[in-house]
Amino acid sequence: MHVVHVSPWRLPVTGYGGSQRVLTWLVSAQVELGMRVTVFAPSGTKLPGAEVVEVAEKPTSQRFLRSIAEPLPVDAQVLHFQQFPRLSAFSLPWVVTVHGNSPGELLPHPRKIFLSRDHSRRGGSRFFVYNGLDPAEYLYRERKDDYFLFLSKVSRKSKGIDIALRLAHELGFRLVVAGGTRWDLWKTGGWWTSWRCRAEFVGEVSGRTKAELLANARALLFPIRWPEPFGLAVIEALASGTPVITAPLGAMPEIVTPEVGFLCSSLAEFQQAIAHVDKISPRACRQRVLEHFTHRHMALGYLKQYRRVLAGENIASPSAPLRSAT
Repeated sequence: MHVVHVSPWRLPVTGYGGSQRVLTWLVSAQVELGMRVTVFAPSGTKLPGAEVVEVAEKPTSQRFLRSIAEPLPVDAQVLHFQQFPRLSAFSLPWVVTVHGNSPGELLPHPRKIFLSRDHSRRGGSRFFVYNGLDPAEYLYRERKDDYFLFLSKVSRKSKGIDIALRLAHELGFRLVVAGGTRWDLWKTGGWWTSWRCRAEFVGEVSGRTKAELLANARALLFPIRWPEPFGLAVIEALASGTPVITAPLGAMPEIVTPEVGFLCSSLAEFQQAIAHVDKISPRACRQRVLEHFTHRHMALGYLKQYRRVLAGENIASPSAPLRSAT
């Protein structure tokens, strides 16, 4: 199989960039599986084992899409986009990964691949591929420090920063907040509560700092208010041996089982989960990822999708039963 990825981002990413890291892991796993991988991406992209074709135009621009046929390898079989292409006529079969919840992203289309069962259902699709990560990039610790971690965009109230801060204030536990800026925190109304509960705000984190925070936390607090398409931070925590306390929205019931965390529908349930989180086994958390959410699982899932498209099968049908591609 020879797959051509079209990346709007320079890879690998430094700092924040969940979708970018997922694509980097996907390419890595595909190379490990013996696939030939070509990546069209902005200048400076370096992906071991893959052939990188640098593009001056934005990879999803009209000008680039019109000219993409000329530099394509003659034996390429599938084009894989990360943003929906505005032109639908290509010489190769193509697919696009849907990362978000916007109305345009959720419009049904036979070439869209979603991130979870719930995500695909809302997009009128039969198939999906779960995100996966490289477990080697995360630290695994069974002994935890005495703090809970909020790791998400504090600028988006749908991520529930106010709920995490309220819980920290009312229960008196230490809360570390990572993601965004203090200005973002102020805009979402969390500044006053964060001051009152003495939350430790560390801003945007990545690399070793992020890995340490995840591995040492008693739990990841992920009190979302929206249907999360996937939630990369959740499997990052689990890979680190850290339980997850979240809400039963979006993909969360597909990822967080009773063995690795809690699904909470009320403030009282969040309080109960926090009181009992130390009963969760770090080893079970890590094993959950190793068995279902590695970059290899993701690569095999996409391989099934590519084969389905090459066979001419319609991969999206609102009336068809839901079925995982992984």
